[in-house]
Amino acid sequence: MLFEFQSIRGRAVFDKQLDVYQAYAYTYDEMSDFLHAKDELVSFKAFTALFVVAAMDHLEFVADDPFTQDVFEELKCVYSRFSSLGLAAGGSDDEKLMLEHVKMVSVFTGVGVG
Repeated sequence: MLFEFQSIRGRAVFDKQLDVYQAYAYTYDEMSDFLHAKDELVSFKAFTALFVVAAMDHLEFVADDPFTQDVFEELKCVYSRFSSLGLAAGGSDDEKLMLEHVKMVSVFTGVGVG
């Protein structure tokens, strides 16, 4: 999923000539089905990928922007359900990588997991 988010962000910046913040919003819109999936694990992974891409871009969020505020609220809601997703053990290599990405997102955004 991370690759897909990176690809869309790349197309937004290079093909559509959007700045990094606009590319972030564009990626959010393009991946909305995954971000708002009924499957909580899919949504969790999608939000993690979105914010990993933002962290890799060293994106500086506009704190008083309603879009930023809404997306951060969504991240908080999704991350509050972390313990119910069964990822905490980090058994497989994919789960270990996901946990590293979750840590990165938590440090980058200040949003902890529940």
